[in-house]
Amino acid sequence: MKNDRKCILLTVIIFLFIGVSQPTFAQSNDKTQVGAASWYGSKYHGRKTSSGERYNKNEMTAAHKTLPFGTMVKVTNPANDKSVILRINDRGPFVGKRIIDVSEAAARKLGMHSEGVAKVKVEVLDKSDLAAATAEAKPGAYTIQTAANHQQAEALSRKLKAFDKHLPLEMAEERVNGRKVVLLKAGRFNSRNEAEAFNELLEEEGLAGKVSEA
Repeated sequence: MKNDRKCILLTVIIFLFIGVSQPTFAQSNDKTQVGAASWYGSKYHGRKTSSGERYNKNEMTAAHKTLPFGTMVKVTNPANDKSVILRINDRGPFVGKRIIDVSEAAARKLGMHSEGVAKVKVEVLDKSDLAAATAEAKPGAYTIQTAANHQQAEALSRKLKAFDKHLPLEMAEERVNGRKVVLLKAGRFNSRNEAEAFNELLEEEGLAGKVSEA
């Protein structure tokens, strides 16, 4: 009997320890998790993620310890009520009790870029949730556009490729106020938020344009 009691007591202690020490999804809602988030950027840009994809600091992706690759999550910063929708394509973070590692672009949209770490809420989106959250999004519906002459457009194109060699670029001649100009379109983004996040990164390099529908 004494041995049985010891076993039961040990089991309870282990259960309580695991329950207290590990950040888990809320018991009342398996789709929601609250905890610390961090971000990773240039140091990992272009490296392979755990899913086999190349990490791109400018895309809306994230690393999570257990969620299946391809899972879509809504991450909210309660300090400023800013939210982003991210796709899980990597594993981590493996520091302390952090629950998610977001891309640099996502960190900027969440207003946590300068702090490095912030408390967030992570919500797993099912098909209906995702449809509602992205109702206005259209695949490749937004680009970052700049009007310039040929020489300026060529120079900007080279700088943008140096910034991100995988960035899609398109140049076309158009007339603006009766004057012929070259319209340079950078990127193909699924939402305005995604395009604006990338444009903020370009702004730091003096390469920003105007977010417009494609």
